[in-house]
Amino acid sequence: MSVVKLEGVWKRYGNVIAVRAVDLQLPQGGLTVFLGPSGCGKTTTLRMIAGLESVSEGRILIGERDVTHLDPKDRNIAMVFQNYALYPHKTVAENLGFGLKIRGVPAAEIAARVANASQLLGLAELLERRPKQLSGGQMQRVALGRALVRDAEVFLLDEPLSNLDAKLRVQMREEVYKLHRRIGKSMIYVTHDQIEAMTLADQIVIMRDGVVQQVGSPLEIFDRPANAYVAGFVGSPEMNLLDMRAAGGALAGASCRLRAPVGGGLLPDAPITVGIRPDHVVVLAESEADSADGWLDVEVCEHLGTTTLMIGGFDGQRLRVLTPRSMVQSGARLPLRLPADRLHLFDAASGARIN
Repeated sequence: MSVVKLEGVWKRYGNVIAVRAVDLQLPQGGLTVFLGPSGCGKTTTLRMIAGLESVSEGRILIGERDVTHLDPKDRNIAMVFQNYALYPHKTVAENLGFGLKIRGVPAAEIAARVANASQLLGLAELLERRPKQLSGGQMQRVALGRALVRDAEVFLLDEPLSNLDAKLRVQMREEVYKLHRRIGKSMIYVTHDQIEAMTLADQIVIMRDGVVQQVGSPLEIFDRPANAYVAGFVGSPEMNLLDMRAAGGALAGASCRLRAPVGGGLLPDAPITVGIRPDHVVVLAESEADSADGWLDVEVCEHLGTTTLMIGGFDGQRLRVLTPRSMVQSGARLPLRLPADRLHLFDAASGARIN
């Protein structure tokens, strides 16, 4: 049974459509990540699930209950916001238990839940401190703990790590991952950070302009993107997307010709967007140059320690090539092969996958 289901959900603000016809089933006990750029509708969708935004059309179910028109307090959800929203005059323990207190939960039960949450999150030694005495990571853990004590059916997290520095984000990402595995509750997590999505999610929902583009596991989306937008959005460095045309079992560019993947079903002379990950491009030895698919004129060379990212011109277009550590410098000219079994083909007009 899916713990959260969205059936034909729309959100309109006057003539502006923020979320368009979303149909989703989010798995029981899973961690689902809504991923996309700012303005894509991911936070609006989360807020409709929480009851903080009304639904213009469609239904939202949690378990077997239709919660579309229920108040947030009646949905059995807990939410962690981008802003920690801690009470500055209250201690950590008081912040953790305040939501339970105003709901009339007995003091003994509040103390037990606060103790349990503080142990899970490593806050037991900080219960008497106030927010101004905490680091950013500690405040974020208090915000997580405040949701955790609710013992809710679904936990909603709206970009909870975006206010942290890079190193602390990595640490807190690990904490969220371990917390989810320990409590075994359903989580819905919103982020624009694809690394957070790839490392945390059981299931990713990619959105663009209020429309769901693809739903799947991180590796399903990475290995087989549904369209050119997803292909270019997921992956770091991002996938190369080249404009080419179908030409009798091959793909023709301005000055190069690539072997097309088997089963592409390409119409003659059809415009095709050809995708290939930077680490799937093969740099050939000089002795193999005669068999090259084309040449890379290196303009930028980024030495990243264990790998080297080369960026330059290929067939009149921009191409990124990621290799093991290399001493290549800008200005070099390198023979390349783009293996047919590594190519992703998309319709140039619609962006839809065609192989």
